[in-house]
Amino acid sequence: MHRNRPPADVFEAMHDLMHVYRAHMVRAMAAIHPDLTMNEVRALGFVGRHPGATQKDLVRHSGADKAQVARMVALLAERGWITSHPNPDDGRSRILALSPEGQALQETVRSLRQTLSARLLAGCDAGTQAQLLALLEQLRGELDALPACDRRG
Repeated sequence: MHRNRPPADVFEAMHDLMHVYRAHMVRAMAAIHPDLTMNEVRALGFVGRHPGATQKDLVRHSGADKAQVARMVALLAERGWITSHPNPDDGRSRILALSPEGQALQETVRSLRQTLSARLLAGCDAGTQAQLLALLEQLRGELDALPACDRRG
């Protein structure tokens, strides 16, 4: 059915899928907190999955610059979702952690993601899901292996 389409169409289809998925998540997240962004959700998830993570770790993970991450961390702390304290091993860095409110928020968002993902994949058996995940991981590995100069669009 799609045999003669150029390879770039695969990535266009993935982009379209993620755009619609993200739109669904943004609408669902607005019910939790009207100002919650996907970048904030990703930051909260990273901090929750990586106890002892620093702002520098979050910069590396997010790909955002230090100033953007610093502003986001300050906002998340102001909202009471994360805590930040000096790193005893390196006074120049700060260790991030989810507050109890941040943990509850992260769990709610995780549940939303699982529910939406389950609905999207309901028509795929476990083998198909495993194959899809393996293919996506393979593509990510191929992309990661490209020299930095080849990653420009």
